[in-house]
Amino acid sequence: MSFEGGAAATSTLITFLLGLGIVFIGLVALIVIIKIMGAIMRGVGRKEPAPVRESAPEEKPAEPQGDLGEIKAAAAAAIATVLGESVGGIRIVSFHKVD
Repeated sequence: MSFEGGAAATSTLITFLLGLGIVFIGLVALIVIIKIMGAIMRGVGRKEPAPVRESAPEEKPAEPQGDLGEIKAAAAAAIATVLGESVGGIRIVSFHKVD
C-alpha cells in the first residue's frame, strides 16, 4: 500500500513554513524600523529650545462698543437660536462682566 499524498503534504508544509518565516521577518523589520525612528526622534528632541522673547504686556480686551440695547438684542437672538424659541419669549434681566 503506497501513500500518494506525500508530495502534496510536503508542498503544503513548505508553503506554511515559508509564510510563517516571511511574517516573522516582516515583524522583525518593523521592530528595527521603529527602533531607528525612536532614536532619530530622541535626537531631534535634544535640540536647545529657542530663546523666549519678551512680549509686550497684555492689554485688557476692549470693552464692547455699541449701544447696550444692541448688545442685549444680539444676546437675546443668540439665546433664542440655541433654545429654538422666538426672540419675543426671551427677557434679559441683567448683564454682569465676567473676569
